[in-house]
Amino acid sequence: MAIPGLLVDIVLVLLAILIAYVLYKALKTTKKLAVNILIGFILIVITNLLNITSIPFGFNLSTLITVVITALTGVFGALVLIILNIFGLYPF
Repeated sequence: MAIPGLLVDIVLVLLAILIAYVLYKALKTTKKLAVNILIGFILIVITNLLNITSIPFGFNLSTLITVVITALTGVFGALVLIILNIFGLYPF
């Protein structure tokens, strides 16, 4: 009768290892995404401070669009917004 209990313990340990592995991969990916988004926002702020762009800050539709685009795409989206602003196509 001790074998079924041992089998349950082995399955639970393997399940715990699998869950730990999945959480590790998810958190590793989340960390990379957060860093990418943070660098995107810092890039926009620096270009505004150096008067390269005039991407608006405050509570309006352009700021909401800026935040959403940068949060979803990170550095790439920030670079696209900066290029659009330099050519006069942004803010909307």
